[in-house]
Amino acid sequence: MRCRKLKGRTCADGSTQRKYFTKEQTSSPTVSTTTLMLFIIIDVYKKRDATTDDVVGAYLNVDMPDFTVMKLTGDAVDIMCKVNPKYEKFMTIEKGKRVLYLQLLKALYRCVQLALLWYDLFTNTLKEAGFVLNPYDACVANRTVNGKQCTIVW
Repeated sequence: MRCRKLKGRTCADGSTQRKYFTKEQTSSPTVSTTTLMLFIIIDVYKKRDATTDDVVGAYLNVDMPDFTVMKLTGDAVDIMCKVNPKYEKFMTIEKGKRVLYLQLLKALYRCVQLALLWYDLFTNTLKEAGFVLNPYDACVANRTVNGKQCTIVW
């Protein structure tokens, strides 16, 4: 269960990745403000049930499609070796600092292509569940459930 007291923000520095990817390879669509407001108005007018949700650890479900290496230095190396002592044999010293190189199998927060990879995974999962993407807004999907329209907006 998440306590929401700690949130890591130093997993990766996307700035060094930007030169390897185009904007099209990294940008993810998001629902337009107009679409979101229209859905809220319709939901209120028609007295529909509405909810918000958070996909906990969403990005941890995304596989990295390319060979991606993360470089850890200093205290982060000690922490990883404490978590898994097998990493100690891969630790090296560079310019007097402990260094550990790890291949990422799953997407890591702040990888520049992460938003688009998550969008692709999320939309494909919705399609497999029978949702149809809206042709006018790429972040709206509909499906009929028990004779009623179910709309997901993200």
